[in-house]
Amino acid sequence: MNVLFHTTTALGIAVLFTHTKNKKPSITTSIFVFMSGILSHGILDTIPHCYPIPSKLDVSLGLLMILTATWFSHKKYRIIVLSAFIGCIIPDLIDLSPSILNKQLGWNLPVFDKLFPWHFKQFSGSIYTDDCTVSTMNHTILVIALGAVCWYKLWVVKEMFRKGE
Repeated sequence: MNVLFHTTTALGIAVLFTHTKNKKPSITTSIFVFMSGILSHGILDTIPHCYPIPSKLDVSLGLLMILTATWFSHKKYRIIVLSAFIGCIIPDLIDLSPSILNKQLGWNLPVFDKLFPWHFKQFSGSIYTDDCTVSTMNHTILVIALGAVCWYKLWVVKEMFRKGE
């Protein structure tokens, strides 16, 4: 699945599992959102999906989203936001980045067997045909669900991204 869908999911995970009533978010929450990010990555990669966003644009916008959301997050929630992002993209960084860097930059980094099973061909939901109807439906459901989480916990979103220290 495109990086942008993984990073959007990271924001939803950070919001869903953050409780603003605590005086200080715990390291336990950061670890939990990190692990939830890895799990969500696996779920998203196994459902049927196409790649509607060109890869260079996708990676650029995904990185911009990570940097912007981390920068604008309130200092006390920054580790949770960053942990969610890292959890959601680390499977791709580990399994796919060496071969992508080799292809894009002409490097010769060693490429190892994939670690995460959803990147194995038999478990991947990647669709390589022209019919992406199911993929479009899955992407739409994902974005609506993440929007619903953020709307339902709007007070968390406001607290996580409020101005101040």
